[in-house]
Amino acid sequence: MDVLGELAFRELTDADEQQAIDAHHALLADDFEFLPSWTEKGNWADYVYRMNAGRRGEHVPEGWVRSALFVAVDQDGWLLGRVSVRYALNSSLENLGGHLGYGVLPEARRQGVAGALCRFGLDELLAAGVQRALITCAAGNAGSRATILRCGGVPDAQRPQVVDGDGTAQLRFWVPTA
Repeated sequence: MDVLGELAFRELTDADEQQAIDAHHALLADDFEFLPSWTEKGNWADYVYRMNAGRRGEHVPEGWVRSALFVAVDQDGWLLGRVSVRYALNSSLENLGGHLGYGVLPEARRQGVAGALCRFGLDELLAAGVQRALITCAAGNAGSRATILRCGGVPDAQRPQVVDGDGTAQLRFWVPTA
């Protein structure tokens, strides 16, 4: 199935609740959160509001940066992946995490969804005036590394690798947004 021609990118809506929570649980097995900062006890409408307000720089928690969460959906409205776009870097994101974080549901992998999410995020950053984006990935994640390289990523010459809090080596890449 070729999903690339059928992808749409948008912010979360109230109608996405069950699909998004299911996606969150599916990706927890990969030690990845589909829904950053989501808690099972949270109110979905409030979560959607906070994520969408973050794009406008509203209700940004102390120590965070303006950010947005976009989902990739197919022509039938099924969520296939997501990208977090961080419009600036703080000291933590400068070290690890960077401007973009994307994840793809297992059933949609190896179909170009990650690359499409990454390119969408880069376009979003360019529209906000960011000229180059820092993207990091686990050293053992060959698929993500290949996606970053296909999107124009260049290993960080100063610090090509860092270690996260779990002791996992993380690769750092700079990617032009234009």
